Amino acid sequence: MDCKETQHCIHLFLKDELDRDTEQKFVEHVHSCSECMEELTIEYLLLEGISRLENADDIDVQSELEDKLNRTMNRKKVCGQLKAGLFLVAALIFCIFLLGGA
Repeated sequence: MDCKETQHCIHLFLKDELDRDTEQKFVEHVHSCSECMEELTIEYLLLEGISRLENADDIDVQSELEDKLNRTMNRKKVCGQLKAGLFLVAALIFCIFLLGGA
């Protein structure tokens, strides 16, 4: 994903409207590109900051944005672990089926 695509997806990411694959590519790019991270931070501040200021709520943009990015990366890891686990279970069932049929 390049900067232009990433910046186009910022608003969708903040609204949780990206599909999983695009979301992962987005987060990977943002972590490696300081310009896109800056754009994301600004958009987040505008989106969340205004509503929280109206409600007099505190906002810690940097840590909240990092939490959101980290949750996305953790979902990717968990999905990978689940796929590996399902593969092992399927392989075990297949082996049992082969040995049981002999």
